[in-house]
Amino acid sequence: MRGVNLGGWLVLEKWLTPSLFAGVHAEDEYQFMSTPGAVEKLRKHRAEFLAEDDFAWIADHGLELVRIPVGHWVFGDAPETGPDGRQLLLGCLDELDWAMEQSRRYGLRVLLDLHGAPGSQNGRDHSGKSGRRAWYDNADYRRRTVDVLERLARRYRDADHLWGIELLNEPMDPRVWTLITFYREAYGRLITILRPGTKIVFSDGFVPWLTRGAIRPVPDFPVIMDCHLYQCFYPWDQNNSVEHHLRKARRSRARLINWLSRRHPVIVGEWSVALPGRTIAGLSDELRHALRRDYAAAQQEGYAAAAAWTYWNYTAEERNEWNYRALVEDGQLVPR
Repeated sequence: MRGVNLGGWLVLEKWLTPSLFAGVHAEDEYQFMSTPGAVEKLRKHRAEFLAEDDFAWIADHGLELVRIPVGHWVFGDAPETGPDGRQLLLGCLDELDWAMEQSRRYGLRVLLDLHGAPGSQNGRDHSGKSGRRAWYDNADYRRRTVDVLERLARRYRDADHLWGIELLNEPMDPRVWTLITFYREAYGRLITILRPGTKIVFSDGFVPWLTRGAIRPVPDFPVIMDCHLYQCFYPWDQNNSVEHHLRKARRSRARLINWLSRRHPVIVGEWSVALPGRTIAGLSDELRHALRRDYAAAQQEGYAAAAAWTYWNYTAEERNEWNYRALVEDGQLVPR
């Protein structure tokens, strides 16, 4: 299946929606919610960032799956408080219900993705809170994470277009056994709630050779590994040529997915046509646009054995390499 992420909506990411953060000193959702007028700004953002027409566009352009990131505060009762002692994080259950209904209406399947856990599972802004990875240090944070997953499962288990639930987005920490233990506990709890056939997805934690086979599935509840395959962030990719990046996307990624798939199916939950600045330095706009088309085609070829892919992201304020809709409309990405 092919799909897109609805990121930057129910979990803020400053770089996707910089205008929302204009005039305030905040780098993530926790910090944003402590700024003046945050509640009103966030409600307006959530009401306007996506519309029914967006789900129609997604379906009309041959996509079948939406991955919807949510934070642990989705139910509106997260205990975190701001400087004034008030509840800090704003729930988004009405918006998620609406997205589920729009997805059903337009024939789209849904992967619910727990993008931010209490204490942060990766210390990155897209977890809701940048800084420490306190999730690994605190058993109560991990318990709360399982509780949120259970509540999501109960709320949406009867939605026949719920394709799966992703246990945690992009955990990053050397304490892999802590993560695997959490995965196994969450899986054991969710299979007592979910409709048979619902997929339970777990992140590779960027160490697929260690997390491969982390969960042993039982009949009727498939387990799928999620790999996020970017070539624009890491030092070992920074100085590589265009030809190297295309070859890696087409061949190396295919080998990785084929190897992992011997144990369980794989999805590529996030990818994009972004490349390192050094690789594309000096290229004209015309050549950059052509390279995006070639790089998108190479990746889709490399991901052919995956059960699904979902591009990051469906939309953004800028018409750049992170904006799937703009790329398609501008002819820089052709879904295959």
